[in-house]
Amino acid sequence: MIEVNYNNNDYKSLAQMLVRSFGLQVEGDVIRLPKNIGEGFVIPYNLPEGVSIIVSDTILYDNLFFHRQATASQHYFILQFNESFTKGEESNTPPEANEQHVYNIRKHAVLLTSSLMDAKFFIPKGIRIRSVRIILGSDLLNNFIGREMADKFLSNYFSMLLKNRNPELIGTDYRVLMDELIREKIDHPLRIKYISNRVMLMIEKLVTGFMGKLENNNKFIKLKDDEINRLIKVESLLVKDYSGAPPTISALSKIAAMSPTKLKRDFKSMYGLPIYEYYQKNRMIRARSLLLEGKYAVKEVGIMVGYSNLGHFAGSFRKEFGLLPSEIVNEETSAGYANTEAEPHVWSNN
Repeated sequence: MIEVNYNNNDYKSLAQMLVRSFGLQVEGDVIRLPKNIGEGFVIPYNLPEGVSIIVSDTILYDNLFFHRQATASQHYFILQFNESFTKGEESNTPPEANEQHVYNIRKHAVLLTSSLMDAKFFIPKGIRIRSVRIILGSDLLNNFIGREMADKFLSNYFSMLLKNRNPELIGTDYRVLMDELIREKIDHPLRIKYISNRVMLMIEKLVTGFMGKLENNNKFIKLKDDEINRLIKVESLLVKDYSGAPPTISALSKIAAMSPTKLKRDFKSMYGLPIYEYYQKNRMIRARSLLLEGKYAVKEVGIMVGYSNLGHFAGSFRKEFGLLPSEIVNEETSAGYANTEAEPHVWSNN
């Protein structure tokens, strides 16, 4: 078990501490895990207005506890978007799982915490975990959505969190933004502004989604915690590997310990789409992400997401994005300029 104690208010300084402590390899902005610790990369960015983020795609060879110590001298928030991929059954659980503010990062979930809270984050060994973590000040949140709405959002969100109910899960919209940020190299002429824009879109999605449910007669998921965890396991299995046929409803029902009818109803309630529509949408999002990496030919990407027929792949891709796979890179490059300039939602307390 590796333990890291910290109270840094920016990820650049935390990354420098980790590099010194564990002998991590630095290549420009990219920090690579050495083979004795794990595999993958971590990249920290300090952005305007005091925002700091760190993106990562890693597999650790030992369990890791990050212990962020509470600090009263500075007040800021930590927003995390985590998704994990495992080859087998889940076996590692936090040794202090019954304590308050101990969070298992393996779940496909969004998590907002405060610097005023002492928090521990458990990262199990042998699990591929992709993360976007954001530090933002309370002033930025107040300026972005207004103090009154910020107070309402935060009080209700943390009330749910203290009851061990996570009100937000990783879905397709978050996954698109995560894919745009979790890259070893972001080729964009206005790179920092591009990254800042995606960060603000993720914050906006969290707030609008939560407040929309709160104001629409508290329409949060009416499921037991154990049912939610089982559905998260189903979703994790669906998006883990697209190279073969998706799991059958029968197989997913056994994993979820639910009848097929209940599984299909509850999955749509949690994730907004029927199971196989959700699978197909995320399959195409994965294909888009692979194409934008610039490492693979269209045919290779098609095979990686389970298509043996290139024409079928192109047709499915165009149905989802309105473009052929061969057109997506140039289109995204052009769109990147426009998207960088996109203005956040204009908030009102009226």
